[in-house]
Amino acid sequence: MKDGWKNDIMKRLTSRHSEENRAGAASKARPGDESAAGRQSQRARIGRRLLVLPLAAALAAAGGCSAGELADRVSAGGFPADRNPAVSPGPGTSAVTPEPAGSPEPSADIFSPSPSPTAKPAASSSPKPHVSAKPTPGTSVSGSVYGQAASIPGLAKPNDGRQHTAKVAKGTRAVALTFDDGPDGRTTPAILDILKKNDIKATFFVVGTQVKQYPDVTARIVKEGHALGNHTYHHADLAKTGRTKTLQEIAYNDTLIERATGIIPSLFRPPYGSTSPLLKQLLRDSGRSMELWNVDTRDWAGTSVAAMRANVNRNVKPGSVILMHSFGSKLHTAELLPLIIKDLKNKGYVFVTVDELPEA
Repeated sequence: MKDGWKNDIMKRLTSRHSEENRAGAASKARPGDESAAGRQSQRARIGRRLLVLPLAAALAAAGGCSAGELADRVSAGGFPADRNPAVSPGPGTSAVTPEPAGSPEPSADIFSPSPSPTAKPAASSSPKPHVSAKPTPGTSVSGSVYGQAASIPGLAKPNDGRQHTAKVAKGTRAVALTFDDGPDGRTTPAILDILKKNDIKATFFVVGTQVKQYPDVTARIVKEGHALGNHTYHHADLAKTGRTKTLQEIAYNDTLIERATGIIPSLFRPPYGSTSPLLKQLLRDSGRSMELWNVDTRDWAGTSVAAMRANVNRNVKPGSVILMHSFGSKLHTAELLPLIIKDLKNKGYVFVTVDELPEA
């Protein structure tokens, strides 16, 4: 930036100052006006300083000296017209270059992990569908599989074999215990221990975010003979999602489950029991079954163990599917479980997985 404009301002101010000085001197020369002239001269000096200070502040920011110093110099007529202060940052500061306005950053995909600072973009812009070779049950599920899941035209075919499970005979007093939203590192293992002690098989509908964090517990569910179902990646309400998001929620969880257990489940439970024609069609096309429930313990609401126990005993009947949860703070569910197992056994019920129940 050139400094000519500063010199021009200073010349104008200095010139005005000189004119006012001459006017003041002339006033003083007239007899009998000494006191009036003095007051006028004082007011002029104050006015000049009030005028100069804002301009001096601006020049000081560019010239490296204080606003007061510049004001004093101009008011006294002593600022040299040929001085060109260097425009440079003061001590301890640095020049600031305004950043050009750009387009807003796109929001990160909800499934994508945080990118590494040194990550490089893939050579191909079209991710390939995920093809699992021989997944090792219980292995880590870290890393991105979203790109693989997002590219699929439909859902993968299940390979857990439960589409062909033999059903118990109609009329059998059979019930299915089901547990949603796990696994975790506390409640799910406690429930598995109780089931193992009572030689009971149940059904677990797992959420992808939990499978990713607890692959070993997920693998244990399958290893101990329980049925495993997909409960979406984010516990999403699929009645409110379109085709792409619905596929992502199910397929990404499929991939995580397969990495942890070696299977792609044929059982699916929609979060909140919320369904849509699109969801039903996608499940049907991929050979999967939708599994709901008809007895809700309401453990998710913090219901007391006594109230949950009474609710189950009041509403259970042959073919009942009992809803419980195996995640987080649901330890009262682990307290309830031995009690209802005892109650239902005393009533002649047997326990099966949901795929073993006879068709309604």
